[in-house]
Amino acid sequence: MNNDNIHILHVDDNAAFTRLAETFLNNVDDRFRVHSETDPTAGFEYLRANDVDCVVSDHDMSRSTGIEFLETVRAQYPDLPFILYTGKGSELVASKAIRADVTDYLQKGGGNDNFELLANRVSNAVEQAQTRREAEQTRIQMRAIVENTTDAVVIIDTSSTIQFANPAVESAVGYAPDELVGESLAMLMPNRLEKPHMEAVNRYLETGEQGIDWQSVDLVALHRDGREVPVSISFSEFEQAGEPRFIGIFSVASSE
Repeated sequence: MNNDNIHILHVDDNAAFTRLAETFLNNVDDRFRVHSETDPTAGFEYLRANDVDCVVSDHDMSRSTGIEFLETVRAQYPDLPFILYTGKGSELVASKAIRADVTDYLQKGGGNDNFELLANRVSNAVEQAQTRREAEQTRIQMRAIVENTTDAVVIIDTSSTIQFANPAVESAVGYAPDELVGESLAMLMPNRLEKPHMEAVNRYLETGEQGIDWQSVDLVALHRDGREVPVSISFSEFEQAGEPRFIGIFSVASSE
């Protein structure tokens, strides 16, 4: 999406309908910039040469079906919003469209209300795609930071099972990341701290009470070789796939 405009490619072999749709869509939302083609092949060539935020396509066309066009688009643009806007809807067509990874499916209707509904579907699809792209970019950036920081990073679930560990954990506690993932956090703590840790986690999950300051806590970790090493650790919470996760960022305290 460029400068908040939404660039739409509309493919329908009924030229009169494409003109009507273009007029209505432009009137419904002034962000829309609609380009129409009456042939899927020409539509795909336009898509390859231009920035498009959303494809809207008829299904029953003379040279191809909308689902065939969708499959062609998906082969090169797997995340591009694609709305099948068909005049002859059926459960079979809808089922095939879903299997081909259509973004949305809408049956044509008469009057302004139907075009307003289409405009709303287009806006939602484009905004959701933008949100996913931004989230993925943030994830990539955060992963790059986490994997390259000199601080050790460990992520656990509510049962204190380690879900992620970055490369820096090895220099801190002697374990490679893949040796820790799937194991209990108890691997990294002396036995005397395991019970208080689990009690603190359970209390937090039940009441929301942290018990201790989560920033720069001085604790000890258990090194692979059995040594206890002093660490300074900070905790935070986030959600992943609808489940709470806890992240600990720690560094070995200086012996000086």
